[in-house]
Amino acid sequence: MATQADRDKFHKIDTVIFDMDGVITGEAEYWSAADHTVLELLYSKQFTGLIDDTMLSVLHKSGAPVAFEHFVSPAFIALLRNNGINTNWDLAYFSFALYLIELMAEAQPRRDAGALFEKPFAPETLSVFGAMLPERRMSLEKMDSLGAYFMSFVRKRMKEAAANGGADDPAKRAVAFVGHVNAWRLERTGLSAPEFERRGPMWDLVVALFQERYLGDLLYLKDNDSRISAIPKLGTIQYEVPVIPLGGILSGLSLLKEAGMKFGIATGRPYDEIMIPLKSWGLYHFFDPRHISTHREIHEAEKHLSGQGRPASIAKPHPYVYLRAIHPDASMDELLEMPLPLPKELGERTLIVGDSLSDLIAARTMGARSAVVLTGIKSLEAVEQMRALDPDFILEDVSRFEDLF
Repeated sequence: MATQADRDKFHKIDTVIFDMDGVITGEAEYWSAADHTVLELLYSKQFTGLIDDTMLSVLHKSGAPVAFEHFVSPAFIALLRNNGINTNWDLAYFSFALYLIELMAEAQPRRDAGALFEKPFAPETLSVFGAMLPERRMSLEKMDSLGAYFMSFVRKRMKEAAANGGADDPAKRAVAFVGHVNAWRLERTGLSAPEFERRGPMWDLVVALFQERYLGDLLYLKDNDSRISAIPKLGTIQYEVPVIPLGGILSGLSLLKEAGMKFGIATGRPYDEIMIPLKSWGLYHFFDPRHISTHREIHEAEKHLSGQGRPASIAKPHPYVYLRAIHPDASMDELLEMPLPLPKELGERTLIVGDSLSDLIAARTMGARSAVVLTGIKSLEAVEQMRALDPDFILEDVSRFEDLF
């Protein structure tokens, strides 16, 4: 229930920056694309080449994808989000990383597998690795089972860090999580490679296969010269739906627009992707195109940093994508070096609307107001972690902005 203090705070806001997934767009088709991407990496002859009749039937099925939910799970999604990792590319990548680690533990001889992954990675690396497995015919267990061991390992490491005086800094959780994955590889295999990170050739392969799966061949080839996968795909994007009935989204946005607020978007999704639902659902006219910031802007800034000899991931929860939406006329260097938090008056007039810890972390870093919508949150633990960061507003969904007027 909104208080008068909430309303007073809300009435100062003149700019609202929205995340997309879990706020406006539903996420089921993204999770399906991640699930099938991991399936392809593990069971396609083009890659690791495992064999299982059921898995191969799902992999090669034409038409609408099977609701599989094997290599991703709500618990694993919640684990990533609780650690400030929120893109569906991350979901596919880290799921694949955990399954790859389990397979590396079975490779014979294991040291040869380690030596293979110490070399520069290419898609062919996985087929060479598959030949090192003593038995390729296997049905891998579901993520809920496999991930439970990893989650226990992560909790143990976090407790040890706390016992040694290490404070839990939400802004550093994403980096720490990558460290947990690499520590798990060492624990399970004794090998120092591959080094998992949110960039590089293995990451690029997962992202490309995900995009092929999500967009389908026709849309993917509009912006790419060729496909990597040998499997034809229709794309899951055609099944994407709003996170709540469209009327609720329209009423919420209309109410804010009538109050004179300006809208922007800050998302890790590619620009062309978000244009499809925004335009087909009649939402695009609400947004100022200059204040739409996407993976396109993140990628350009990462290339800029690499060109300066400073390669880094600036995906969420890094504030760059939000700052670009707020300051469309600023240069990359101005945004990357911008002193934070923002000036108090600007922060109090700017609202970040998201469904994940990464959105809240970024809002806090910038000194902006934050609103959490519960439509994209998958666990009670995630809700409690959100509350611990003290968001300014907690809404059931975007239609409930009416409670703040």
